[in-house]
Amino acid sequence: MPVPERLRRLSTLLALLLGVGLGAGLVVHVGVGRVLGLLAQAGWWLLVVLALHLVQIALTALSWRAVVPGPTPPLSHFVLARWLREGVNSLLPVLPVAGLLAAIRVLGQGGLALPQAVAATLADTTVELVTQIPFTLFGLALLVLARGTGAVSGWMVMGLAVLCALGAILVPAQRLGLARLAERGARRLGLAGRIDGLDAALAAIQRARGRLALAALWHLLAWLLGGAEVWIVLRALGRPVGAAPALVIESLGHAVRGMAFLIPGALGVQEGGFVLVCGLFGLPAALGLAVSLVKRLRDIALGAPSLALWLAQERGGRLLSPAWLGTRSG
Repeated sequence: MPVPERLRRLSTLLALLLGVGLGAGLVVHVGVGRVLGLLAQAGWWLLVVLALHLVQIALTALSWRAVVPGPTPPLSHFVLARWLREGVNSLLPVLPVAGLLAAIRVLGQGGLALPQAVAATLADTTVELVTQIPFTLFGLALLVLARGTGAVSGWMVMGLAVLCALGAILVPAQRLGLARLAERGARRLGLAGRIDGLDAALAAIQRARGRLALAALWHLLAWLLGGAEVWIVLRALGRPVGAAPALVIESLGHAVRGMAFLIPGALGVQEGGFVLVCGLFGLPAALGLAVSLVKRLRDIALGAPSLALWLAQERGGRLLSPAWLGTRSG
């Protein structure tokens, strides 16, 4: 194994261990019994949370499909691709691109050529990141209205700055020839022809401004639906809040998670983020931790079957074949 690859895997493992340690430390500090008691209290409301997240997956699938110009696979392929992407990333956090690669394979089975599938995935990921910025700003505005400017702290600004920096790097890079560099790199690795046309496919997506705007709208609706999820979770845990605090908790909680993109699954950091944001509204640390853990349980409950489907695909592909999911549509 090349030394850089060893270093990458070692750094990923260390980051994962750090995240697990942070999360475990929080649970112990707050009290294992208190946290488990809150989770048990949620009961059947967890099914509502699962159903709501399935709607989010459908909305993000609509966004993904919207960026593809011309004939596209049926929506079911994009729903499956998004479900698979989230599941693999949730349950295999040490492989940060595994979910994207599995999703690209699903789109390929739906009839998209590899360059188009990669371009659509890159564009959709970019739209998701860019739309998180106004969602975070919206949460900050609601926080200021509710608690005043004194409630805004440095970690919130840092989280927003990280999102803006990532967007400032990713968007121009695509316009300045990132895809062309990828094509050249593939040729040097002996993969000539595999992703030839990626730059042209990405340029076609970028020219379709109306499609990008529609994709952004679907993603914004999905972000807002996350606020409804927090509202439901807190009500299930016996501490109902209004719509505005729920949106603040969701938007700033995800902003904190975005700061920890180097830690697989943002383990530990997500938990700490929800503890901090819930504390802004006088909610105890155990409750903030329970909100984060409900999201983790949701990811596991939805991710396990998607991972099983991915393994089935890799072993034979029959479950994910175009014949099973439907024919192409225009």
